[in-house]
Amino acid sequence: MSKGLLSYFGIATIALIVLNVVVFFGVQMTDNLKIYDENWTENCTQNKYIPNAIYEGEYYVCPESAARDGGYDINYCTKFPDNACVYTYTDSFSLVGKNASEKPWTFITSMFMHADINHLLGNMLFLFILGGIVEAAIGIRKYLLLYFLAGIFGGITMIFMTSTGFISDNVSILGASGAIFGILAAAAILRPMQTVYVYFLPMPLIIIGLIYIGLQVYYIFMGGEAGVANGAHLGGAIVGIIAAIYLRKKVKEDEF
Repeated sequence: MSKGLLSYFGIATIALIVLNVVVFFGVQMTDNLKIYDENWTENCTQNKYIPNAIYEGEYYVCPESAARDGGYDINYCTKFPDNACVYTYTDSFSLVGKNASEKPWTFITSMFMHADINHLLGNMLFLFILGGIVEAAIGIRKYLLLYFLAGIFGGITMIFMTSTGFISDNVSILGASGAIFGILAAAAILRPMQTVYVYFLPMPLIIIGLIYIGLQVYYIFMGGEAGVANGAHLGGAIVGIIAAIYLRKKVKEDEF
């Protein structure tokens, strides 16, 4: 029986992709309004190329002349806006360990933000490849529940890693990859022998899952990849594995 394009790739999957793209291009890329907040993280990515920025480890921080008791001197930021450590409104919706308890909504908002276009395209490509498979297998409601639970638990995993000192608590965490790793893990269990193309190579889903999830475990034990939320990937995958094992008995092959 033939299927429409939306049904084949998954209505919810297409909607999630559109939402991620709209947030990136329609919100993040158009938000140039800089604001001051004394509680903002020290990870001042917006100003990392300014002459007065100083470098600590992996992260650029506010110029020393602007620092006041852990915050920033509002007068300095007003008088020298080009050199002050500032950020945009949309930046404040990323997940930051030190602010997570005060801004619990960022566990969700951060899932629809991306650092750059390559980050967005990579995540959306995997969601496009895998999302329709899982959505067709378990239905839209369960699929969306899995997506959000995996993304949220991925964020919780990263916050746990900040609390243990594995990563700094002022790192901005953003992206849909925690949720997508949940979808990947579920796809690998629900449809292990289904072949998909990854970088033009045909591979069974179980092999893809083992490779990508195994790499996250390896990277975490090796100290993590710079700029990559391996903990969020693994946390999302754990949710996907648990959900797929539970749902596997309920999924019938003729649901495709």
